[in-house]
Amino acid sequence: MIAIGLMSGTSLDGVDAILVEIENDNYKVIKFITKQYEQSFKKRILRNLSDSTAKLSEISSLNFELGHKFVEAIDELLKDTNYNYKDIDFVASHGQTIWHDPKGVKCDNAFPSTLQIGEPSVISYKTGIKTISNFRTMDVAAGGEGAPLVPYSEYLLYKSDTQNIVLQNIGGIGNLTYLKKGCSLEDMFSFDTGPGNVFIDYFSNKYFNAPFDKDGMFASKGKVIKELFEYLKEDKFIYIKPPKSTGREQYSVEYMEFLDNKFNLKDKVKEDIICTFTEYTAYTISYHYLNYLNDIDLVIVNGGGAHNKYLINRIKELTNLKIITGEEYGINSDSKEALAFVVMGYETLHGRPSNVCSVTGAKDYVILGNITLNPLQYKNE
Repeated sequence: MIAIGLMSGTSLDGVDAILVEIENDNYKVIKFITKQYEQSFKKRILRNLSDSTAKLSEISSLNFELGHKFVEAIDELLKDTNYNYKDIDFVASHGQTIWHDPKGVKCDNAFPSTLQIGEPSVISYKTGIKTISNFRTMDVAAGGEGAPLVPYSEYLLYKSDTQNIVLQNIGGIGNLTYLKKGCSLEDMFSFDTGPGNVFIDYFSNKYFNAPFDKDGMFASKGKVIKELFEYLKEDKFIYIKPPKSTGREQYSVEYMEFLDNKFNLKDKVKEDIICTFTEYTAYTISYHYLNYLNDIDLVIVNGGGAHNKYLINRIKELTNLKIITGEEYGINSDSKEALAFVVMGYETLHGRPSNVCSVTGAKDYVILGNITLNPLQYKNE
């Protein structure tokens, strides 16, 4: 079986697309790419992550536009391979989360909800490939956080009988999975740790015209702005006991501009700004290790943050733990989440659940995702 996984995360870098061969429940990566978003498109997505600037008309349009961008990513992925649309058994698409409120607390009379855009009908119609999408919604319907969802794949692919492993993802948001040696699925522990690269990327772009802090070079030349750091540490989310999840609806452009104005950052040393937000990300991750996890033998960092050497070193210094990147362990840091959705899509097609109740807080193990069939399949029958 040949499958494609699509992931667009909170960092908004672009579409991660992975081509995978599945045989006897084993997953072999054939090819991985990231198709970058144009800056203008990214700005429109960002604008619609906040209640105060979102527009229904634009969200509806973006839903379909993103579906077309996913098709473009599939085309780029298949280029220079021996595969075409007809060879692909299914596409598993995470979509792009634009609102996440699993507790139903972020507006008046709110129900627990989550919303991902990236219309699967566009993918299925344009490619003729069966498409699985909306993985988070069923877990939320079952009373869960709808996040993190990757722990199921992490349990299948990375559990160890000899080591207590933390798999730390640092995308726009940080999240971790704790795999105690010899653990069962029910033993798993996973949750969002708070901001990952979201602050670092935003202010690197604003003050250095750079999409991110490459290797942590900006941060390494700065020092912490104490009053800003102490204010950031008051974030109540960090101290909520897991399970918990968050997203850009909390760490929004509006909030980051509030911080910019409150602390008059335009007049501060620019390297100090990046250093402070990097220190805060390191603090939030380290806080959770030290307060909620025991007996950590190894931390494996994936996601864009795995490339930030300064950030990784600060987490090491704060925790005194052995910390390596996914590449050092044999995992592609950037493709790990796209692969996770292939795993979940495969489980969905076989009628098997792929959420983890101990992680999300869901009342039941449930089959995740909506299946959109090839709408023109009848023509070939």
